[in-house]
Amino acid sequence: MSYRSFSATLFVLGLFAACTHPTPSPDAAILSYFQTATLSDTTHLELPDEAISGDTIPTSLFFRTLGPLMQPVDYIVDSTSSTVVALQRFSLNERYEGCLVHLTQNWFKHQSLLLFDKQTQRFTERFTVGEWYGGEGGQVLIGSWLFDYNGDGNKDLVRRSIEHSMTPTPEGEAEEKFFESAELLLWNKNSWVKTTVKDSSTLVKNYPIHSVW
Repeated sequence: MSYRSFSATLFVLGLFAACTHPTPSPDAAILSYFQTATLSDTTHLELPDEAISGDTIPTSLFFRTLGPLMQPVDYIVDSTSSTVVALQRFSLNERYEGCLVHLTQNWFKHQSLLLFDKQTQRFTERFTVGEWYGGEGGQVLIGSWLFDYNGDGNKDLVRRSIEHSMTPTPEGEAEEKFFESAELLLWNKNSWVKTTVKDSSTLVKNYPIHSVW
């Protein structure tokens, strides 16, 4: 075989390899950082007290790919100073996976549940499931419960929050206040949808989150 024929053969083989092993999409690259886990019937999603364990996702890859989904988390103003850790991924149904990601910036902590469409190989939506942020005047704590609320076979979300504030009284003292609330998000086709409940206080009572105060 001549050198020219040998070089042509290598070129063809290189093209074949490139076609049979395409470069993964940025979404699929992010997915690969998450460790596979199995959901229990009821999963309590809450910010841990101890150090978290998981693979760190490069911030440039994460925010370049998922920036539009993360935009509502407005206190992450400088993505370069954030730390992004992939916690776990789990199957929600035949088409979607849920990916739990943990972000920190300064003392702010945030956890999102990302929906990954296995058909399109893309992340489609993001839901806040854990959060701890604020300032001296007030803070917000969020935790969630993931389970089949209405018995239709799909996992639903109950998202709980506690708002803490210090307000001045006419006497010039600081009065500490707390406000607890809950949201119900039911799975509908390909996402979770906020659903009105008649008495949210029942959700507050039945699905508590650990207070830091």
